[in-house]
Amino acid sequence: MICAVFWNIGRKGPREGIVRLITDLQVQEDADIIALAECSDQVVATVLRALNPRGRSPAFNLIPTTSRVRLLVRGPVPGTHELDSHEYYSVVHLLPNVGPALILVVVHMVSLVSKDRGHIDHELTLLAGAIRKAEDSLQHSRTILLGDLNANPFADGVVNASGLHGVMSRAVAARGSRQASHRLYPFFFNPMWQFFGDGESQPAGSCYYEPEGAHTGYYWNLFDQVLIRPCLLPYYANDLVKIVSLIAGKRLTQSNWIPDRSIGSDHLPVRLRLTR
Repeated sequence: MICAVFWNIGRKGPREGIVRLITDLQVQEDADIIALAECSDQVVATVLRALNPRGRSPAFNLIPTTSRVRLLVRGPVPGTHELDSHEYYSVVHLLPNVGPALILVVVHMVSLVSKDRGHIDHELTLLAGAIRKAEDSLQHSRTILLGDLNANPFADGVVNASGLHGVMSRAVAARGSRQASHRLYPFFFNPMWQFFGDGESQPAGSCYYEPEGAHTGYYWNLFDQVLIRPCLLPYYANDLVKIVSLIAGKRLTQSNWIPDRSIGSDHLPVRLRLTR
């Protein structure tokens, strides 16, 4: 059906090898959608030149957005447009060449460095409202969300009913919605929960931070997430989402799985594939 990758590239420049990694990531995952955070105009332009050899029809197009996420989509996508936006997110009506229309939400939420958790939870709640408004307007909820939420799957803004309402269980998400305080709220299924735990054969998160003297520290975080609405569950299986730690044979992590900033970013890419 479709394959999407998201990567916060950590402000890497085009001379730091990031363009080759992005284009190799596209080939490796056969990605139809590439969403990039902390990505400069220069990097986007260089990636597009690499993905679109001269003399051929463009394989990828840059979708104009007013958020700080750069969105590249494979093939001609007439009619694809931004429905709602903020500095932190874009809600896009995506009309792929094959398959039904989708609502694609790409996010780079404000950082915990500059705002506290309560602020981010509130912004995620406002984002959830924007998504529900777009779904009501288009009369469908074939919605995919991917991005750097700067919040873990257990954060209030991710799990609260008035927030993204993301749950770890496919069976629960398949109910579609639940009522809270006499209001009905739709679920998102959040498959990222499966990656928590000691990473022996894979990273234990998408980014790693030392607590630096704080009393509470998770070390590993799953800030980079993908969520899908229940109506897309028939096209999903557990192995269709992954944290990417290897691109074209090049490790993005050190031997202890911590992201290697000398190679890539302090965040690892995430990939979601939905089958036909």
